Parts: sequence; C-alpha cells; structure tokens
Amino acid sequence: LTRTRRARFVMTRNRPPQTRAAFVLSALITLALILTSAPFAAADASTTGQVTGSSTAAQRRGGEEVSFVIEHSLDGVTFVNTGVITGKLAVDRNDPRNFRLSAARATRTSLDAASASALNALVENDGTYRVRVPSNIISAREGSYVMASLPARCLSASNLADALTLHTDDRGNAYGVEYSTASGECDATSTDGAVAKVKAGMNFRTTVSVRVPKDAPGLNPNAPTDLRGGGPVSEKAHKASQKNKQRGGKPSTDAPKPPQTFMQKHWMKVMMAFYVFAFVCAPPPPPKKTKPKTQ
Repeated sequence: LTRTRRARFVMTRNRPPQTRAAFVLSALITLALILTSAPFAAADASTTGQVTGSSTAAQRRGGEEVSFVIEHSLDGVTFVNTGVITGKLAVDRNDPRNFRLSAARATRTSLDAASASALNALVENDGTYRVRVPSNIISAREGSYVMASLPARCLSASNLADALTLHTDDRGNAYGVEYSTASGECDATSTDGAVAKVKAGMNFRTTVSVRVPKDAPGLNPNAPTDLRGGGPVSEKAHKASQKNKQRGGKPSTDAPKPPQTFMQKHWMKVMMAFYVFAFVCAPPPPPKKTKPKTQ
C-alpha cells in the first residue's frame, strides 16, 4: 500500500507541462462560467421575489364585501355618522393589487327630530348641506376625507332623494366626490311658493356609484398610415409592411434586452475550444511494458 501511494505521488509530480496547462485552463474556464452564471441566478431570485411580493400584497379577493362610513354636517362644522356604504370588490386579473368597488349601495339612518329641525334651519337660511367619505375606501385614515355639498333647499325639495358619485383609483384612493339630487335638478319651491321642509322619521334615498378612470390605449408609432391623409391603410398593406420589415431585419418594438458579457455570448465556443485544446495537448499514453517470458 505504501509503495502504491509513493508511485501515485511520483506520477503526479512528474506530470507533463501540457497536462498541467490544460488543468489550469480548465480551472480558469470553470471559474469564469460560475461567475457569468451568477447574474442569471440573481435575476431569477429577484423575479421570484417580485412574484412573491406581489402575491403577498394582494390581500383582497374578488367578491369580498367592504364598507365605509358616510358622514354629514347640518351646521357646517360638525360631521356625524349618517350611514354606511357597502360594495363588493372586483379584482383585476392581470394585477391582483388593482380593484374597484362594484354594486355599491348606501344604508342611511332616518332623521330624528333634532336632525330634521337642523336641516329645516339650513333650508330657511339657504345653507349648504355637506357630506364626506374617507379618502381611502379600504383603509380609512383619520382626518383624511373627500367632501361635497349641496344647497339644503334642493335636498329638501327632492324629498331626500340624492345621488353620490365617488371617483377613485384602482387602489381604493378616493380623489373626488360628486353630490346632487337624484334628478340632478333643484326646484326649491312648491306650487304655492313655499319652501319644502323635511319631517322627523324621513329616510335618505341615496344612490351610490363608483367611477374608476381607465388608461387610454397607447398609440403604435410604427403603425402604417396613409401619407395622403386618408387615414390608416388597409389590412393587406399592413401585413405586407410587416413582412418587409421582417425580411429587412429591422428591430422589433419589443423591449431591448440587457447587454451580455463576452462569456455569456460565446461560452459554447469557449467550451468547445477548451475541449479541443485539452484533447490535442494531452500526452500520449505510456507504452505498455511487456514482461519477459520465463522459460
């Protein structure tokens, strides 16, 4: 066993220079490949992190019911709770973080004697009736509201039939609210010229609608147009133009790819050259020793 180990050590120490060079080159190429593959692994990890983060941020489910408070002011200073607006979430399929409120409805509390008296006082003084809702319909922030107003006499003349339109973005942030009578008109006087008044026990008949803006479709700068001013060209001409572009090798409108390093572009060629070099520089096998025949 000791002789065998010594023989192996002597063979390793007496390795030809060509074999050592091939070994060193192989180690360097392996190290270069590991370094060049690191950016791809990092990119995959970042992509996975983004997907996981987006799935974690999507805490809302389609069809989930949400509600928020609506408040009104009968003196222009103090706001009190006057009902609740409820609705169901419609989640965007492409991005679960985006949603809108659908099937919104309002449940208003009826006027008691004090509230009816205060509202009639606003009508007599030609005051303004104000309503407000939280600036975020999902997670209300204290002290942050959007508010709208309406002449009290118009509301009284409509028998408390009003309409509230809430303008939000696709994350639940309310940036505006419209408030008007249900008919959109204001006829504050009756046939005998008297101003209509409300009575205790009357209920608000509020209609709620939610509007979310939509992004306009983007224009394609490479779309063919008729230079004579006749509008877009025919579909046949458009297809012919696309074929010509493909044959001419013009770049497409896709997003540009990040630049690649030399090893990322030519790693296959480098590996082939390494194997050829290792094969050419490999020393010939030692001749077999023939033992003399004993007679």
